[in-house]
Amino acid sequence: MTNDVVAIAGSLTSAQAEGVIASTSGEWTARTRSKIYYPYFWFHLRYATRTLLGHSSVRLSCLVDTRTGVTSTADPFELERVETNTGVVMKPRLAEDDALRLAHRYSAYAVRNRRKALVVPEVTVLERRLVYKPFWIVDGTKRCASSFRVLVDGVTGGFHVLRR
Repeated sequence: MTNDVVAIAGSLTSAQAEGVIASTSGEWTARTRSKIYYPYFWFHLRYATRTLLGHSSVRLSCLVDTRTGVTSTADPFELERVETNTGVVMKPRLAEDDALRLAHRYSAYAVRNRRKALVVPEVTVLERRLVYKPFWIVDGTKRCASSFRVLVDGVTGGFHVLRR
């Protein structure tokens, strides 16, 4: 069965994901196991606030990890429609309203600290959407040695060790 999902455009190929790991792991052999799509709620927000110098308006993008609730601001990115197998699309665990509350709390804190606001900013949600980010799962092996598994970000090329 296939799914049509909206994903953050990621240009990292399977071979490039292997190359990222091979370049940091020495004599280990890197092999791509699979590509997965990880769920985030994306909110494009506008904050209007009064500052010591008058009024200020700030727009920012916020991503909320729908499985852990971890929230962060995000640089601009492009979205693309991707048709993929259902088995490689992870299911969200967080409701959209809960994610919006987390985004508001995190973003308001960032705006207040950056803009030295006198009052709590007024927020407007400009856009909201469930989006998926591509990741590659890469295994590293070496003859007569243990193996490891790494999660490689399909957009940035950053990685996180899953198993040693």
